[in-house]
Amino acid sequence: MPRGISESACAKTDDAGNYQYFPFGVPQLAVHKPEEYGPVISPYSTCLALSVDPPAALRNLRKIQHMRGVGPYGFFESLDFSPLRDRSQGRGPEIVRCWMAHHQGMSLLSIANFLHDEVVQKWFHSHPRVQATELLLQEKAVGPARVSAAGAKAA
Repeated sequence: MPRGISESACAKTDDAGNYQYFPFGVPQLAVHKPEEYGPVISPYSTCLALSVDPPAALRNLRKIQHMRGVGPYGFFESLDFSPLRDRSQGRGPEIVRCWMAHHQGMSLLSIANFLHDEVVQKWFHSHPRVQATELLLQEKAVGPARVSAAGAKAA
């Protein structure tokens, strides 16, 4: 099974035949977690990993391609491995045959970033509004202040 779980459409459809969209990947953040669905693999998740582990991401994209996860406009939205599907015939995942513009956009930007030495991040950080707030991006999260017994006596 390939890797790459994030919010995406799955094979479940509504009465009009529209794919349903769920926050796969971080169940703690989900308002409603469809227990009967998943895992659902989203190729855009792997594209986002290109800058972290390129060899593993490329292997994963090839695996998704081998499972027929690519159509005429690029990688499909997702591959649904939900256990409720009939796997008695040994079939693979159900391909969610749609493309979401924001997922395609994230994929294209990640690929451009990977191929051209972080060009997207450089462009983003060159903008004056971003530069004005960059210190916040570098700020370390600090927990509640703790004073030791020795420190309390010294104060």
